[in-house]
Amino acid sequence: MRYLITGIAILLTLQACNKNCSEVNSDISGGIVKTYDFGNCLIYAQLDSHRVISTDTGWISYKTKYLGNCNPAGLENIDFSQNMLVGYKVTEFGCNLGMHRKLIVDETAKTYTYQVRVEVCGGCNSRLSSPNWVLMPQLPPGYTMRFETVRE
Repeated sequence: MRYLITGIAILLTLQACNKNCSEVNSDISGGIVKTYDFGNCLIYAQLDSHRVISTDTGWISYKTKYLGNCNPAGLENIDFSQNMLVGYKVTEFGCNLGMHRKLIVDETAKTYTYQVRVEVCGGCNSRLSSPNWVLMPQLPPGYTMRFETVRE
């Protein structure tokens, strides 16, 4: 009986958490062009930390190596003369995550910083990951790419 009551209490807590977590959203800002949707392609396992794809050749190689289990022909075309595809995997524990993605350009330091500010809706201990794939302008010559996670 004690286990039944404990189980019901946990279930009610999770249900309340899920209602509160519905307010957690994700967005983009700075110079990010848009988020990139891989559709039915499962890409979480192929991104350990971060990846920058800046050429047609690199994109073809990535699709051939990692997206063979889906229909990569259905993916949106990318104009690599203007943009690059950047992924930055972030993992947290909670009921839901809001990923606030931002490109910060520092012309003095000649850096692009892809910052992901993570908003965690707690109360659960579920391991949640987001690959945070976005299109952003091509890295200018002489610039370096940085990645930064900010946790709230």
